[in-house]
Amino acid sequence: MSILKYFNRDISWLKFNQRVLEESADPSLALYERIKFMAIHASNLDEFYRVRVAYMETMAKLDGFNEEEQVSYAELLGVIRAEANQQGQYLRTILHDLILPKLNENGIFLCTDLEQLHFEHEDEIDDYFNTYVASFLQLTWLTPGNAPFLEDRVLYLMGEAHTMDDGLKQYLLVNIPSFSLPRFISFSQRNGIFHVAFIDDIVRLGIRKWLLKNSGLELYSIKLNRDAALNLDEESGDIADQMRLSLGKRGLGAPSRFQFDAAMPAEMIDFCEQYFTLEKEEITPTGRYQSMSDFFGFPNPLKPLLEQKKWKSLKHSQLNVDTNYFDAMNEMDFLLHFPYQSYNHVLVFFNQAVLDPYVTEIMATFYRVAPDSHIVNALISASKNGKKVKAFVEVKARFDEANNLRWADKMIEAGVEITYSLPEIKVHAKTALIIREKDGERKRYGFFGTGNFNEKTAGIYSDIGLLTSNKEMTAELETVFLYLYNQQSPAAFNHLLVSPFNTIEGFKALIQQEIDLVKQGLEGKITIKLNNLEDIEMIDALYEASMAGVKIDMIVRSICRLRPCVKGLSENIRMVRVVGRYLEHSRVFVFHNGGNPKIYLGSADWMRRNLRSRVEVVFPVYDENCKYEILIFLQTQLGEYRKTHLLDENLNSHAFDGHLMKGRDAQEAFYHLFHQSKQ
Repeated sequence: MSILKYFNRDISWLKFNQRVLEESADPSLALYERIKFMAIHASNLDEFYRVRVAYMETMAKLDGFNEEEQVSYAELLGVIRAEANQQGQYLRTILHDLILPKLNENGIFLCTDLEQLHFEHEDEIDDYFNTYVASFLQLTWLTPGNAPFLEDRVLYLMGEAHTMDDGLKQYLLVNIPSFSLPRFISFSQRNGIFHVAFIDDIVRLGIRKWLLKNSGLELYSIKLNRDAALNLDEESGDIADQMRLSLGKRGLGAPSRFQFDAAMPAEMIDFCEQYFTLEKEEITPTGRYQSMSDFFGFPNPLKPLLEQKKWKSLKHSQLNVDTNYFDAMNEMDFLLHFPYQSYNHVLVFFNQAVLDPYVTEIMATFYRVAPDSHIVNALISASKNGKKVKAFVEVKARFDEANNLRWADKMIEAGVEITYSLPEIKVHAKTALIIREKDGERKRYGFFGTGNFNEKTAGIYSDIGLLTSNKEMTAELETVFLYLYNQQSPAAFNHLLVSPFNTIEGFKALIQQEIDLVKQGLEGKITIKLNNLEDIEMIDALYEASMAGVKIDMIVRSICRLRPCVKGLSENIRMVRVVGRYLEHSRVFVFHNGGNPKIYLGSADWMRRNLRSRVEVVFPVYDENCKYEILIFLQTQLGEYRKTHLLDENLNSHAFDGHLMKGRDAQEAFYHLFHQSKQ
């Protein structure tokens, strides 16, 4: 049977999330690292339902049909929900069969029935409930025609009990205050065992004991995901003001998933469907507890035991504490690999601009700002020091809108010139430009990155940055900023690939060069590393190159619509996925070019939105030493390590044969290369 030319983007993402979950079942990892992967999987799935499933539900209600895959959105939703539910069941199996026993072996007991704790810790439970929990509880009797609003991602308990007034049976609802208090509560150690409980069970006991007079009331957990989309009229009014108003409405979206304890009686499930106006397809049975993403905060009384040893971020060997970065950049380019190398180098770059008497102007783009951003504080200080500072702040960065607005307000107060989002387009570029004027010469210094100016994510995302004073690259970067600030159309780019202007044409020309080399009897070779590969035009260009005989290696993290290894279509495309302690986030493009590789890095994935409706900057790497570092990085990523998996035509993951493996972890191998060469 023939297969479809393009894989479904959402199913491909679910396969990535399955691979993330598999890490929590890996006994070679530290126990709390496994718990972390379990939480990452659950958090990813929550966002998936709030964004992608919500969108597909809208399309299904409009009787939408996916022409490329010849399937209705309703059918597609059925497949996606089934896969997501299966992964949720697997997560609970891992928790109960693998994680909890290992915790017990180490003297940490996560109680899933407080009756086991009740006699030993009764005073502690009562004290915590009465002192902390009770003040956050809202108990609601569910009366006909007066349904309370179920908030997005809030946990609730629901049960049937006698009302206090007339003794009639009635359903009640009570919130679990996990957004205000820790989800996991630690109790005193007994007999060498550390005892931990879900706050859910403390609420259960408290409601039974104090409000319902020790009744045998059974309370079942429920949770609702809602559509997180914001509707803006980007052609009218101030975008920042619109966003401030819209953020208050985010939690009001239509339901996309209703999770409930599978032990809940059938009549109660039917009641929920009718009472809360749910679609039957949205109702998902799970386990006793919801929101497994809260395991990010699971306490470790034995810390740092049971946790993965952290790697110390290394300093660049040629950028010392007392180095004047601008003088150094006059001599050469510097490539930085985060978090293998310290993100402090980026902070120093901005901080030196604050204090340097020759710096006259600073420009930067911000997509996701750290909650406590030293970089933004540097811009604020630079402005107060009399330098001209301009910042482009993207206020449409999903789930970071409020934080970005907060920092924009602070910059405005300090005199920083702020430009907000452009109509119908997001600015996703990760760039900064510093202008110095010394001895009558105006010179530009640029930072080009694959990741956000965000100190927090820089510690867990694998990204690459370039510091350069290259005249042509920085001149073109300045035209990008002029476009952002003034909507002044840029001239043709000869070095940078900038979406939505020349990125598609530039990449297709580079691919065609490799095809032409093969036609001349020479070797054609491409290596690409992406987070997401979805754009059909670019996939078709890769298929054409494969059919022409170009050898293509790909490292794709999550969404992927290209099918590798299909005879007559993509048999020359080899694809791997790397999952490790860091989230792979860099985008790297290498075109063999007859032995003189053309190398590009950038912010743009090959998705329709990144190439057509976002401002992205993809930049060349010209310095030979920097090129060498990139090639070593890719060689390591493509190596046959246990944490690197091959993807087949159906995007299923396959580990390499044991006797071929170079080791456990490509990320670890790359770190050790740096440790050996940069010390």
